[in-house]
Amino acid sequence: MKKCVLVSALLILLRTASYAQSGVHHLVLFKLKPGISKEDDRFKKAVTMLELLPKEIPGIQDFRAGINFSQRPIAVDYGLMVILQDEKGLNEYLEHPVHKAAAAAWREIADWNIADFMAVPAGEKR
Repeated sequence: MKKCVLVSALLILLRTASYAQSGVHHLVLFKLKPGISKEDDRFKKAVTMLELLPKEIPGIQDFRAGINFSQRPIAVDYGLMVILQDEKGLNEYLEHPVHKAAAAAWREIADWNIADFMAVPAGEKR
């Protein structure tokens, strides 16, 4: 079921304008743990911490994040897409203290799926 959700989300995101950008795409889909709601202060704090990432971490070319509004049973609760220049940039992003703090906050309240991939614009060969 988790793989189905991840694949569906990837297909949707690959059809967005962000897909036209080259570089490493870092996709994270969060599913809140039982007992945690979108009204929970811990969730609100974790969202705020993610919103700081593009202001605090150099190398982020694009940043998209938001609360899922879908009520479907397979839906996740929050999605994040970060675009970086290359794998080196991704590693620097992952090791940055601001990212590590945000990841720790999310680890307490949610389970996640992650995909890191090089996007190829439509019409280009892999």
